[in-house]
Amino acid sequence: MDLLDFDMNLLLTFDAIYRHQNLSAAAIELGLTQPAVSAALKRLRECFGNPLFVRTSHGMRPTPYADNMAVKITRALDIVREVDQPAHFLPQTTTINFRVYINDIGMQLVMPRVVRYLSDHAPNAKLTILDLRPDEVVEALDSGAIDLAVGYFLGMPNWAHQQTIRNTSYVCAVRGDHPNIQGSLSLNQFLNNKHAMYWTTGSPHSAVEEALSRLDLTRDVMLRLPRFSALPFFIAQSDLVVTIPEDLGLAFTGLLGIRIFKPPMKLPNFEIRQYWHERHHADPANKWLRTVVKTETANMAHMQAPYPY
Repeated sequence: MDLLDFDMNLLLTFDAIYRHQNLSAAAIELGLTQPAVSAALKRLRECFGNPLFVRTSHGMRPTPYADNMAVKITRALDIVREVDQPAHFLPQTTTINFRVYINDIGMQLVMPRVVRYLSDHAPNAKLTILDLRPDEVVEALDSGAIDLAVGYFLGMPNWAHQQTIRNTSYVCAVRGDHPNIQGSLSLNQFLNNKHAMYWTTGSPHSAVEEALSRLDLTRDVMLRLPRFSALPFFIAQSDLVVTIPEDLGLAFTGLLGIRIFKPPMKLPNFEIRQYWHERHHADPANKWLRTVVKTETANMAHMQAPYPY
C-alpha cells in the first residue's frame, strides 16, 4: 500500500462499518451521510481489490479478507489514538471511554460500585455498557466493540484472556407469603409449583434442566424472561418459583420481601469471569479497569450476609 496516495480516513470508515455492519449506523458514528460512507466503501473495495462487505439479511457482513484486515486496522487505529496520550495511565486525568458488556445482574449490583470508584478516582473517564445477547459477546470482543466482558459464558475461544472474579451458586426464590412454600423447599414442592426462568439466545444458564433431566424429572415453566433482574418482581406478585444466581436473590430479599432457599437438587457452582482481547492485555488503562472490577466484585460479595433458609 502506498501511504502517500492512501486516504487514512478510509480506515475509520472500514472500522465503523465492520463494528456496526450497517452503513447507516456507521454514517451516524462518523458524522457523514450514508452516500458518503457508500462512496468510501467503494474506494476501499477498489484499493484492496475485494468486496470487503456483502449485503445480507443480517446487515453488511465482512468477507474473510475483511476479517483478516479488521484486527490489523483496529490495532493501527488504537495506536494512532494513543499518540497524544501519556506513556503511563493516569486515572485522575484520563478521558477514556471504557466499553463493557455485563449482564443485568452485574449492571445493577457491580457497576454502581465501579461507577462510584471511577467518580472518585477517574472523574473524567466515561463508561458505556453495551446491550448484547450472550452469543454476541465473543464477536464484540474480537471486533473491538467492547473492551471487557463480565459474566458467565460457555465456549469462549482460546484467544480470550480471562480472570475469575466471583465463584457463586444458584438459589430458589418465592414471595414471602407464598401459600405452599414457607419454612423450607422440598423437591416435591419445587416440582408441584409453576416456575419462571431466564431465557435468551446463547444463555449458559441451563443447570436446572440438566439436573432434573438426570433425575428423569421436569418442571412446569409458565414464564420465560430475557432479563434476570426482572424475575424477582414477577415472583413478588405471583406464586411462581424461580431459580436465580445467589447474588440477585440476596439483593432482592429485603427490597421485595421474597424468600430464598437452597435448591432441592444438586446444582453446580459457576464462576463469574472477566474476559478481554489480546490487544487490551497490556494496555495500562484496561489493566486498571480490570483491577477495579475485580476489587469491587469482591467487596460486594464480602458485604452480603448468608441467607437463613
